[in-house]
Amino acid sequence: MPEEILDPDDWRLKAILEYRIEMKLREPKRIKEAEWRIKQYFQKHNINNPFAQAYILRKIGTKQSTILKITGLSKPEYYRHVGVLFRNTGYYGQLRITDVEAVLRQEKISDILKGANSKVKG
Repeated sequence: MPEEILDPDDWRLKAILEYRIEMKLREPKRIKEAEWRIKQYFQKHNINNPFAQAYILRKIGTKQSTILKITGLSKPEYYRHVGVLFRNTGYYGQLRITDVEAVLRQEKISDILKGANSKVKG
């Protein structure tokens, strides 16, 4: 860690600490922008069904709270229509929203939806 190597008065350490503070302050804005870009991604690909959106987000490993926030679904709706499809997978996604945005940009929808074959109920 820089704190252990550099003197407390070193300009490099001060710059590093200032950068860390700025990043913490920018994080909420980055999260809002990522949410907006994910919604735009769904709109661009004509995926307007919130259950289909939730399925795609869950498939790539998104946290449940993030899925509910982006899609606007309630917990019971999510469990009834999407959660049951992943009941026996044993994997619960932990991707942060900024990571979700990056995955969506890199993956093709067809690759994400492989094997879905109308599993999503709307």
